[in-house]
Amino acid sequence: MSKRACDNNFLIETNFDEFCKKGNEVKRIMKERLLPIGYVTVIVMLVLHLLPVWGFKYFPTQDGASHIYNAYVVKEYHNHENYRLREVYDLNATVFPNWTSHALLLLLLYIFPPLVCEKIVLTLCIGLLPLALFYFLKGVEKKNMVFGLLGCMYAYNYLLHMGFYNFVLSMSLFFFTLGYWWRVKDKLGLTNIVVIYILLLATYLTHYHSYALLIMSLTFFALFSSGYEALRGMWGYKETSQPLTQRFKEGLTKLKPALTFIGSLIPAYFILFSYYFYLTNAHGGEGNHKGFEWLNDYFFGMKSLVSFRDDHILIGRVLLVFFTVAFVLTVINRIQQCYQFRESEEWKETGERIWTRVVTQMDGFLIMAIAITAMYFIAPWSGYSGGWINDRFHLYIFLVLLPFFAVNVHRYVNYGVAGVIIVLSLWHLGYNVHTYALLNRDITNALSLEGMDEKDTILTSTPGEWGGFSDSLGFTPKYVEPFGHIECLLATHKGIGYLNNYEANTDHFPLQYKQKELPADYAIIWRTEYGDVAGLEEEYELIDSNDYNRLYRRKRAAPDPQMWGGGTTVAFDLQPEEGQTALGHIAIHADTVYTDGQYGWLTESEREGFENESEVSQPYEDSIWGTEDGVFRVALPNGAYEVTCYFSANDSEPLEINLIAGGEKQIQRLQIPVGNETIERRYNITITDEHLTQVIYTRGKGKYKRWGWSGFSIQSTGGGPNFHPYTETKE
Repeated sequence: MSKRACDNNFLIETNFDEFCKKGNEVKRIMKERLLPIGYVTVIVMLVLHLLPVWGFKYFPTQDGASHIYNAYVVKEYHNHENYRLREVYDLNATVFPNWTSHALLLLLLYIFPPLVCEKIVLTLCIGLLPLALFYFLKGVEKKNMVFGLLGCMYAYNYLLHMGFYNFVLSMSLFFFTLGYWWRVKDKLGLTNIVVIYILLLATYLTHYHSYALLIMSLTFFALFSSGYEALRGMWGYKETSQPLTQRFKEGLTKLKPALTFIGSLIPAYFILFSYYFYLTNAHGGEGNHKGFEWLNDYFFGMKSLVSFRDDHILIGRVLLVFFTVAFVLTVINRIQQCYQFRESEEWKETGERIWTRVVTQMDGFLIMAIAITAMYFIAPWSGYSGGWINDRFHLYIFLVLLPFFAVNVHRYVNYGVAGVIIVLSLWHLGYNVHTYALLNRDITNALSLEGMDEKDTILTSTPGEWGGFSDSLGFTPKYVEPFGHIECLLATHKGIGYLNNYEANTDHFPLQYKQKELPADYAIIWRTEYGDVAGLEEEYELIDSNDYNRLYRRKRAAPDPQMWGGGTTVAFDLQPEEGQTALGHIAIHADTVYTDGQYGWLTESEREGFENESEVSQPYEDSIWGTEDGVFRVALPNGAYEVTCYFSANDSEPLEINLIAGGEKQIQRLQIPVGNETIERRYNITITDEHLTQVIYTRGKGKYKRWGWSGFSIQSTGGGPNFHPYTETKE
């Protein structure tokens, strides 16, 4: 071969080697830039499990609509025009452990429509649980991260469909907090303690049961982890040159960080027991216990994952078999590791005792799962405040157990574990999606009622919580009542006060009833109660119906033409009982209650009459005063009117006037100085619902603590189609 041919071969081989190196480098870069299959799997599973939330208009739950309504009431409560809400409810503005989802909904309502707000909260409930499990498992036992996929399945649990958003959110906080503590437990500093307390506070404000279980878990694992290391140091080796007393001292030294951490939890213990004693004092210590047969059936049926239909029980039992197999494989794996260690040179050289391999740090999670199981069987189903206590414990049992499992003997085993979890999760999700599709037809039908268009009215329903037959499913949903509170969605607008709001009957929600026995303007009657509406129809008229319910409106008296006296103007003199009524005026006192078709105060807020003590009495010198909002209504024929209001103060106290009529602020920040001078203000309004409702209030700032109202007149400037005040004739 010629020299030139050899040189060419050398160049070809060199170029080929360089090409291969560059190709390998490109492959390495591409591999680094591509997401590993595990991340892709997690993302796909999260997207699939969030699709039902955003793919359907309604996410069927029992209490979800009630949470939306109550967040709406809290948001609108201080708007002065929403006087009905303040008449029905009081705010429960205390720090109780059930706030988080309500606060989230409240903030979101300033930006999004109500149903979108609920979908965002549901996204957090469903999406955070698998992420929390991955974070937890990565910090405790990274090899078991594949079990984090169970978070997708467990997120669609019975309590989520009950609408217990706070509890489901608290489960994620539980695992985030425990995972964070496990990461930093060996090097706890002030910053770590602060972060833990932030997470503890967030958990407490979200749900008390998860908070209590979290405090118990942190205490137990701190003692178990450090105790295990201390025992391992003292009796983990057959031969040691250290005397027993020295080993004992070193063991106590290893316990010191745990004891210090537990000492730092004293404020958390104080919060835990303070609320516990509050519950026992307020609600009593006795609870409603379920029988052993019910508990046994619920446990082995995995019914914490069953919501609307029993089809999910089969999935739960397959999952239980999966956990059993994982437990058996873990025991076998532990035995094999102990045997291999016993046969190894390491055991002979170090003299380490075999019990250190029989018992490991991960056994703490087995002990904790057993403890939660015991609490599941011992605890009452309900008591103190609220219920579903056994259901909550059941959800935690197997999730806490996950770090204990050791089945990752080969990567293909991991693939198999992931495959089983994915199949079970999608099977579980598929049943739920099918149920959602059918229930959405029914909920859309049930919410199709029209005619409840007036602002600031009161709604009732019979029964207050309906759990009837689903036409689309073909059966009555077995565990969750998807129609239970959906009428709240009809009340989530226009300042409507709802009288069947179960949350306002408790002390662990943002609202409590101020007045519940009020006459309702509208009534929704579910079909199971149709036979009992004979008495109702004497006072109410049917205005709309569908396959599920009927909407009734209270019958109204026509505006009384006699109060016009044959003219075009009607005038009201607001004064104390002993006051002198101006000529041609209707006397209004602090307790003049509204009469249908006429006039009077709608609210029962405290008011007082002020009598001018001057020798010469003039119209509008006497007044009605108040610090709380006052609402006065006059029944009027539809048409255009000019309203003139009169205000006056006394010689010692100035007043501030704000007045809303027709949903608009007609008078704002009108300051009435000290003295007897009468000030008047006019505004024009068109009546379309046969009444003029005026809301008067003061902002209560500085020296202006009260509002005062001396009187007002209403002059017709263009009558409606049915009645003209100035002619007393009907067309």
